[in-house]
Amino acid sequence: MASLLPSLLPGSSPRVYLVDLSVYKPPEDWKCDQRAVAQHWRDTGRYTLEDIEFQERVYARSGLSDNRTHLPPWLNPQHCGNEPRTDLAAAEQEARLAMTGAVQALLDKTGLQPKDVDILVTTCSIYCPTPSLASLLVNAFGMRPDVQSYALGGMGCANGVVAVNLLADLLKARPNCNALFVTTETTTPAYYQGTDRHRLVTNLLFRTGAAAVLLSNKPGMGARAKYALRHCVRVHTGARPEAFGAIHYSPDAQGINGIYLGKNVVTEASRGLAMALTKVAPHVLTWGQLAEAAAAHVRQRLSGGGRRRDAGKGKDGQQLEAAAPSVIKAEASAGPGSNGGGAAPSSPPSPPAASASAKSSSAATSAPGSGASGPAPYRPNFQQSTIRHFLLHAGGAKVLDGLGDALQIDAGRLGPSRAVLRDYGNVSSSSTWYTLAHVETEVGVRAGERVMQVGVGSGIKCGVNVWQALRDVREVHPAWAHLLSPEQRLRLGAPLDVSLGLQHLLRRLLFAAVVLLLALVAGRVAGR
Repeated sequence: MASLLPSLLPGSSPRVYLVDLSVYKPPEDWKCDQRAVAQHWRDTGRYTLEDIEFQERVYARSGLSDNRTHLPPWLNPQHCGNEPRTDLAAAEQEARLAMTGAVQALLDKTGLQPKDVDILVTTCSIYCPTPSLASLLVNAFGMRPDVQSYALGGMGCANGVVAVNLLADLLKARPNCNALFVTTETTTPAYYQGTDRHRLVTNLLFRTGAAAVLLSNKPGMGARAKYALRHCVRVHTGARPEAFGAIHYSPDAQGINGIYLGKNVVTEASRGLAMALTKVAPHVLTWGQLAEAAAAHVRQRLSGGGRRRDAGKGKDGQQLEAAAPSVIKAEASAGPGSNGGGAAPSSPPSPPAASASAKSSSAATSAPGSGASGPAPYRPNFQQSTIRHFLLHAGGAKVLDGLGDALQIDAGRLGPSRAVLRDYGNVSSSSTWYTLAHVETEVGVRAGERVMQVGVGSGIKCGVNVWQALRDVREVHPAWAHLLSPEQRLRLGAPLDVSLGLQHLLRRLLFAAVVLLLALVAGRVAGR
């Protein structure tokens, strides 16, 4: 038993902790009034009536608020009129304000000093300056000369999730380290001034935002960390030309640069999502759901359904592929009447039991798109899995509708993601971190609950991370304080996390003491 002691003591096992996070709240005067934007469309003389009507239709069903999202003054028609600035100086200003704002807020709330950062990773897809954005932060905060810094570019919306895989690997290779992960998408260089509709959509959806996340593998951080990383999955379907070309930054026919969104984006994103969920599902489904999946697979084999037309996917590939058509269908049938308003989160259900899977059972016989006679592939109900909170990145309200249907998640679980879209727009790689901040502010996360983080972006890349709360977490993030009453803000502003962290530490120390006592007793017995 003494040999097991090192693995049982608190913090001794190799873990990746999410200590804390901060999301950037842009200045109030950066808020974008959609009425002013629509007037700009008419005043600029650049767009035809058909172009204007197209943009109005897309925005009406995008899920963005008419007056809450943010753009820098040099892009916001309320400030710049018909003369937007997209030069490098403006891009650096936006990146600096957003990234340093998020990092400074994180340092303030954690008490961490810049010299305490051992690893720094930044991600921004379009704006990749020299010196890099990582160097910008090293300079702005005076970090150590030996800080291990990396600036990731061109990796799109998914990288707020996918890059956690890289950070986890770095932390596994370097013990006793703190890692700072900073995500943003600078809208200035991505602002499109042409008329190609494939590129105009990004102007309607993308907005200013940034997030700073502190990860650590230091044993001492386990007592104060909010979450531990349990599972990390990444999928890259870029070997397929259709996936590789679905999203790209390129010039239009007139030579004007912009982010191109192909008509097959949702199809390719759904394919990548299904592959990623197939990989993570065995780790998050209940025993009852796993038994149902096995039974469904046996039924398919017995009925001849195992001889699928796509033999290269492996036996598990069919179990979640049925989720993709739901997303595709939802996007294709999107109507202009949706405003994408966020639904209020519902109260958390009771913990999923192995037998509580009636909806999963019905899905096993009615999943669409099976493409074969006999029993349909098993479609797991992720709401009845071991996952309690979902952090989903999506470009619009109808896409979230499709994801909710595919994963069988109710409006309450989708509420935080809708709120991000409504109040902050598509903030690219930062979006799932804004969603986590929303969850912590509005409903909180209880100790032991699991959180699924899903990102999809250019490539096509898809990442799924599963975090588990190490303690109760309820915190007022400034970016979401407007959702609470003054009384709620005052009550939740108390040092709740500190007290809960102390309780968690005491429980872990008590457990370690018991294990140590048992080890000593076992040693004495063995020595007699």
